[in-house]
Amino acid sequence: MAIALAVIGISVVSAAGQEPPNQKVTLCHRTADEKMPYVEITVDENAIANVILGQNGHATHTGPIFPDTGPDGKWGDIIPAFNIPPNSFGGLNNTTQGLAILANHCEIPPPPTTAPPTTAPPTTAPPRTAPPVTSPSVPSAPSVPGAAGAAGQAGAAAAVTGQPRTTG
Repeated sequence: MAIALAVIGISVVSAAGQEPPNQKVTLCHRTADEKMPYVEITVDENAIANVILGQNGHATHTGPIFPDTGPDGKWGDIIPAFNIPPNSFGGLNNTTQGLAILANHCEIPPPPTTAPPTTAPPTTAPPRTAPPVTSPSVPSAPSVPGAAGAAGQAGAAAAVTGQPRTTG
C-alpha cells in the first residue's frame, strides 16, 4: 500500500510541476519579397522572444512596416501585443497600419481610392420651351378721312369681321 501511495504522490508532483501548454500567436513574418512582403504564421509564444536561447526570436525582426526599411535594409515583423502568463510582449509594428495588415491575413490592403465625385444625371428633364404663340395678323380698317364723326376721334380701330378684302 505504501508503494501505491508513493507512486500516486510522484504522479501528482509531476503533474503539478508541468508548465501550462504554450499559447499560439499569429503574426506577419517579414519576407525578402517585395511582391509578398509578409506571410501569416502562427507560432508558439516562446518563438517571439526566445530568452532560453538568447534573444533570437521574431522579436528581433525589428524594422518599420513595408515598404519602409530599417538601417539593415529590411522591414520588420508585425506582431500583436499579448499577455499570456508567464509571458507578455508589447508587440512590433502594432500600429493602426500594422494591425490592418495583420487583420488582412498579412496582405497589404490596397490604398483607399480618392476618385473625383461623380455627378449624377438630372432626374428630371429640363423644361421644354414651347414655340412662341402667333396669331394671324389682322389688317386694320382703312382710314377714311372725316369718318370719325359723332363717335369722336378716339382712334380705336373697329374689329374686323369676316374675310379681309383684297384688291386686285
